[in-house]
Amino acid sequence: MQLDHPITFLKGYFRNPRSVGAFVPSSRALAAALCEPYRRSAKRAVILELGAGTGPVTRHIGTLLGPRDELDICEINPDFADVIERNVLTNDDFASSVSEGRVRLLRLPAQDLNSERRYDFVICGIPFTSLDLALVQEIMAAIRHGLKARGAFSYFEYLGLRRLVRTFAPFDRKRFREVSDYMSGNIADYQFEQKLVWGNVPPARVRYLRFDS
Repeated sequence: MQLDHPITFLKGYFRNPRSVGAFVPSSRALAAALCEPYRRSAKRAVILELGAGTGPVTRHIGTLLGPRDELDICEINPDFADVIERNVLTNDDFASSVSEGRVRLLRLPAQDLNSERRYDFVICGIPFTSLDLALVQEIMAAIRHGLKARGAFSYFEYLGLRRLVRTFAPFDRKRFREVSDYMSGNIADYQFEQKLVWGNVPPARVRYLRFDS
């Protein structure tokens, strides 16, 4: 990772901590865990990455892309999107897929994605617990709409976050509890697997959801 990646990420956090959700990018271990359902697949795949940040997960996806796979990368923060375009998509792992037009960088909100596009995997770095419930519901509706039948959705939560909010941000409890309860409902209904990732700052739990049987 080049120096400007963590610096850009840190600047983004301090400018808008609720939309970034963390002050350091995801680790390689977390990136690998988020991509696990896609890594296991042996078929041609269409992948969507949401909330790509400065691209640590994008880089890992690049190592997995098959010769016919397609990838859409969605990042609303213009500084982060610039880093991905300049320093990630220029890597050798993306050479053929970018030249063949199989990779797109989408600088728009997740809820505004093309409703006609369907994905086998949605890999998400959006900090849901930093957002308001209405926006989380809107994003989740777009994800469900965009997934193909039997498609897999992966995202992560930081371990111990609920306790931290109760202790250090009591003013934010109501919003946090609403989002937490909503996501817990999705977990109860649709989660098919989970994985703890200790090699991240802070440690995280990756959740894998499938919205149909």
